[in-house]
Amino acid sequence: MALINKRDIEKLLNVQSNTEGALCISIYIPTHRAGHETLNGQDHILFKNKIREARTLLAKHDVPENEVDAYLKPAEELLNDNGFWRHQAEGLAVFITKGFSAHYTLPIAMPDVVYVLDQFYFTPVLPILSQNGRFFILSLYREKIGFYEATIDKIRQIDISSFVPDTMNKALKFDIKGNDQDFTNSTATVNGSNIVHGPGSTKGDEEHERVREFMLEIDNSLQQILHNETEPMVLAGVDHYCGIYRNISKYKHLVPQNININENGDVANMKSLHTKALDVVRPLMQQSHTDSLSRYENVAGTGVTSEDIATVAAEAVHGRVDTLFIAPSSPVWGRYDAESAAAEVHKDYQRGDDDLINLAAIKTLSQGGKVFVSSYNGLAEAGESGGSVKALFRY
Repeated sequence: MALINKRDIEKLLNVQSNTEGALCISIYIPTHRAGHETLNGQDHILFKNKIREARTLLAKHDVPENEVDAYLKPAEELLNDNGFWRHQAEGLAVFITKGFSAHYTLPIAMPDVVYVLDQFYFTPVLPILSQNGRFFILSLYREKIGFYEATIDKIRQIDISSFVPDTMNKALKFDIKGNDQDFTNSTATVNGSNIVHGPGSTKGDEEHERVREFMLEIDNSLQQILHNETEPMVLAGVDHYCGIYRNISKYKHLVPQNININENGDVANMKSLHTKALDVVRPLMQQSHTDSLSRYENVAGTGVTSEDIATVAAEAVHGRVDTLFIAPSSPVWGRYDAESAAAEVHKDYQRGDDDLINLAAIKTLSQGGKVFVSSYNGLAEAGESGGSVKALFRY
């Protein structure tokens, strides 16, 4: 159920800063939900090959063989977990350093790469963390309570069954014979708590109050996942339910327009749900991207923008980058020097180097800035000049 987000990146950054002298291993592979690739163990084999590559890279860093084994023990354990490989999404990211490991199943395809550096390599996951990378869908149909993580091209369901009933029928004991607004006059149980109604209320009042309290329980439970998230969330369901949820929800990024599968449709059809949500979300993402790019272009050349990666990386470290646009590119190796408060670019990788695009993006995100991946799934910048970064500064 773990969704990779900025808090996860902050945790990984904290880990790498507290393991002085240790190397950081970042493994990315594309994976498959089902099909012959899963049956044939293709993902398992690819990951095994990545472990072999990581061994070679650790040896190039002059790490003794016994320490190599210690570094890669978490990866070997993951490799041998047969159950893990039967439950993949589109991509897998694994981060390992001395005494620490973490892995994330991801809703977009990852490259087939391994990095062994003095810091973790996050560039492949930036499309998920960016402003045009991810959104959520909450299904509030009577027959289906579901929560989904989605990108422009993929969707996956997130298991919330441990704290939310999977149907309103179970929670509120609706009459099955009627439509989405039919109720019985019984007490509801949500999260182990009874919802009780006092004397004097009408049947209509009780029906509304029961649904309202049920929606409140859902919203409170989802805060375990959505705390501090900023991605848009689309509500799917009849307007009555969506309206109640919208009025009580603490989440500040609900998309104004609801979506609805046809009245007798299969609400479990994720493809249909995804398509309808995209019709609502894509214009919002595109507009945000266009507006931010217009802001950049309006002040380009006035000293508050830059396309020089060394300048951008240094200003990102200083917290000056308001909005960052990244075009896909190979790593730009270099290093930020705290004494000179400047960054330098190296033609080839040198020990201690970071990908300066990686550095600029992570520092921008961690300090409240916006990052757009400029050629991500149909949201390309108009008039891309070929540069790998564009930055709009705060002042």
